[in-house]
Amino acid sequence: MPAAPWTPESSPGQERDDMDGKKRNLMAIIGFCGACIAFYIGAGFATMQEVMQYEASYGSQLPIVIAVISVIYIYTNLSFATNGSRLQIQRGGDIYKHYCGKYIGSFYDYFSAFFCYMCFIVMCGGANSTASQQWGLPNGVGAVILTIAVIATAIFGLDGILNALGKLGPLIIVIIIVVSAASLFTGGGNFQENLQAVDAGKYELAQVGGGNPFASGASYGGFVILWFASFLSEVGSKNKLSEVNAGMLLSTVFIMGTAVLASVALIMHIDMTATADIPALVLAARVSPLLAQALAVIIFCGIYTTSVPLLWTGVGRVATEGTKKYKLLTVIGGAVGCIIACFLPYKGLVNILYGMNGYLGFLLIAFMLVYDIRSRMSSKKI
Repeated sequence: MPAAPWTPESSPGQERDDMDGKKRNLMAIIGFCGACIAFYIGAGFATMQEVMQYEASYGSQLPIVIAVISVIYIYTNLSFATNGSRLQIQRGGDIYKHYCGKYIGSFYDYFSAFFCYMCFIVMCGGANSTASQQWGLPNGVGAVILTIAVIATAIFGLDGILNALGKLGPLIIVIIIVVSAASLFTGGGNFQENLQAVDAGKYELAQVGGGNPFASGASYGGFVILWFASFLSEVGSKNKLSEVNAGMLLSTVFIMGTAVLASVALIMHIDMTATADIPALVLAARVSPLLAQALAVIIFCGIYTTSVPLLWTGVGRVATEGTKKYKLLTVIGGAVGCIIACFLPYKGLVNILYGMNGYLGFLLIAFMLVYDIRSRMSSKKI
């Protein structure tokens, strides 16, 4: 039988190009997945205090919280990236005006910057508690060290250090998975009994949502979208949309899977984690004191890399970078945030600032739904 005639489709060179193209697409998807994870991971998640208050504290209702968060995370981020691509958003904050109109959109634009500053205060609290719990340093030392480093970076632009440490997001996820999984085999209590104790309210746990798992999930999803709105709308406008969305969806699996595993570990050791400011360090110490030391350093570095853009965003919304006004407000804003973090407990900062802002962020979803439905209907008419 004669050989089939040569066609471009069967060209070895074409096949190599196709394979190279698929490899580049896969690497891009993994890259966007890592970026979403790094952007998601802050002091609250890395220390597991966030996981405790929003998720683990709900015991057997944990699946409800995770489901609500996942739905919000997926829908809002698909919307941000898709509309950012369609509208070719050049400045991330502009996406709010498309969703909410000129005036409410401007409010959310400025509020998101203010929210970033409030998150900086939470980061200072996380650094303070990490230094105090793990290394026994006096109250305020951890927050002061972090604040000085953040102010110096924001003013003088130590980009090399920040970029290098910025790879810590995915690493923190891996370490949290390792610590959580390993702690399940280090003599914790009976999971079923501890789960029932959490459900019965035996432990006084700080909790967002007032005992309502739907409210907890809505609040968590609400404050997360205030982080991602500007980020993904701008990323969507400058990159291949299918790769951005695929990376975001892949990040959902890793983030939510890690949250579930961490919640199980926290409940397994609830007698010790219930009162800890930094539950992650309690779990790590159960596995190995050296692991706890290493995790404390990584958490502190992770908090630093998150804190710099938070303070920069908050100050940069009211002052031009590099000006005397910008430098002065950076110093004042950093100092005020540090002082607040030194006098308010870290648990309270997470509970109040994240919870309150989360509900306001959740209201944004109503505007997004109306906008997306109208856009879909308009496109069908055309």
